Amino acid sequence: MKTLCAAAALLCAATGPANAGQPFEESLVECAVLIELMTGEQTPVSGQSAELEYFVGTAANMRAEAVRRSDANYVERTAAEKRQVWHDRWDAGKWDNPENREDLVEWWTYCFKFAEHLEVEGPTPFD
Repeated sequence: MKTLCAAAALLCAATGPANAGQPFEESLVECAVLIELMTGEQTPVSGQSAELEYFVGTAANMRAEAVRRSDANYVERTAAEKRQVWHDRWDAGKWDNPENREDLVEWWTYCFKFAEHLEVEGPTPFD
């Protein structure tokens, strides 16, 4: 868990949000998938980790907003596609090496700024 929080802190500290250049619904789904992959698709125990609750809540809220803006079939289909895209990016980018994580950092930053802009963030550990 400490590794997850440290990785998240490192990613959040980066600057320079990415420009996704895709429809809102697609960005919502892609961000939800990225967050889910980065958190190991964990289900937080209430009160145990405010950061994990924030990440998981944000991903869930982004998915819900994507369904609201489109439909559940679109979200499910797009999520499966985006999950494969992120697995391919991880493998091709050799992101196990911290020096190769620039694209990941930009997306992570973009996703949370996007969530904040749309007011779909999870429960904030900073309140």
